[in-house]
Amino acid sequence: MASKAQKIEIARSLYIVGKNVEEIAAILETSVRTIQNYRSEDGANGYDWDVLRAEKHIVADPNRREHLYSDFVSYMYESLKDVREAQLPAGEKADKIVKLSDAFAKMKAIVRYEDPAAYKHGIIKHVIKVIGEGIKARGDKALLEVFIEVVDQHGDEFDVAL
Repeated sequence: MASKAQKIEIARSLYIVGKNVEEIAAILETSVRTIQNYRSEDGANGYDWDVLRAEKHIVADPNRREHLYSDFVSYMYESLKDVREAQLPAGEKADKIVKLSDAFAKMKAIVRYEDPAAYKHGIIKHVIKVIGEGIKARGDKALLEVFIEVVDQHGDEFDVAL
């Protein structure tokens, strides 16, 4: 029979590869609460499961690094929009926003640490995308063409391949 330390290590490994807490509990034939306790205990020992999962994805695909942060920012905005529009009591909305903020802070720390250039490029790409989509949504084709022209002309100054 596996020791508690071994079960925590297995649970951590399963989480890192993408399993959620409910799936891990079913695999290890234990309760969700037990897995949550393992996660908390492991976190207190320096193993933040969310950070480890994110690091695995960053390392697994180096070509994806500079898109990771901008994609995550887009995901955050969409998630915040969903929370705002959800028919939930204010307290539940606040809890969800706090969890999203925590996830965002962790991801920001990981990407900035793992690959500072990719972090910078991801932010630049996201800002350019948001501005471009905003101009496009206004239906001003002439302004959009000017925006694209300026971005093309000054792309090297952004230090990013567009």
